[in-house]
Amino acid sequence: MNDKRKSAKPPIIVLGASGRVGRVVAHQLLKANVGVRAVARHVDKLTELAEQGAELWSGSLLDQAFMNRVFAGAKAAFVLTPGDTLSPDLHDEQRQYNEHIVEAIRVAGLTHVVFLSSWGAELADRKGTIYGCYLMETLLNRLPDLNVVHLRAVWFMDNFIYSIGLIKMAGINGLSINPDFAFPCIDSRDIGMVAAAYLKQLDFTGKTIHYLQRPRDYTMSEVTAILGASIGRPSLRYLKFPKAVMINGLKSTGTISANVAQLLAETNERINSTSVHGEPRTAHNTTPTTLDEFARQKFAPAYLEAPAASVLQKIQGAFLRIYLFIS
Repeated sequence: MNDKRKSAKPPIIVLGASGRVGRVVAHQLLKANVGVRAVARHVDKLTELAEQGAELWSGSLLDQAFMNRVFAGAKAAFVLTPGDTLSPDLHDEQRQYNEHIVEAIRVAGLTHVVFLSSWGAELADRKGTIYGCYLMETLLNRLPDLNVVHLRAVWFMDNFIYSIGLIKMAGINGLSINPDFAFPCIDSRDIGMVAAAYLKQLDFTGKTIHYLQRPRDYTMSEVTAILGASIGRPSLRYLKFPKAVMINGLKSTGTISANVAQLLAETNERINSTSVHGEPRTAHNTTPTTLDEFARQKFAPAYLEAPAASVLQKIQGAFLRIYLFIS
């Protein structure tokens, strides 16, 4: 445990403070002079939060005693469902994380929680990576005295950054989502801004679902054109991957287990089938960042920083591209 700079006033807990959303939440709370207890696996990445006055806590979320100490004396929390991409059984791992987090909330007697959920969190059929959010919403809703906002965010624009390796290797963009199916996405920073606003006010009551999405929907063909233009590759093409090819490709990275690869492919299928969907777009659920802004501000810099593909990788990419064109 690392609990440097303990706050004199009751802090707000931010789980996953080193992540794309949690980091924004923590920064926004600190800017508003709200005490923050930042929790992450690797707090060495959070030195800037400590410099702004945050407490830094590191430890296992599966250690209930540790979790109870983390939540003790806090006034509210931002929570999420963690998951390891190398997990042999992601759903079971998420169930364990969720149970420990919710038990710590119960023991501490917290009255306000903001949960980073997902579109499709109402689905209980264990398909895709979203099932962990269904489990967490269910557990949080069972705490009778808890006021909670479930932020059901749609597909993260940030997920497109994971395609950079494919683009450099094969000169194409690809997922298992249909190329001409328009679906909503959102910049992770916008989610963090909404979560922080709730936590600064703490005026929400009951069990609330708040969907979040971007100003308009895009197809993967449109996404690819915008991303390509941002990196000087306006002719970049999108090719839909057959499910088996996507699963094998994910596993071949060495950073994704067979189980997680299967679930990610199922999530793509859910998008194609429209079984995951957001609410109709309103001022309440629409955030400001457009895909063009994301491409300039996040995707292009990440592309420039990523290493070039090796000769072997480019050969493999050429064979993949030919196979996809034929299929």
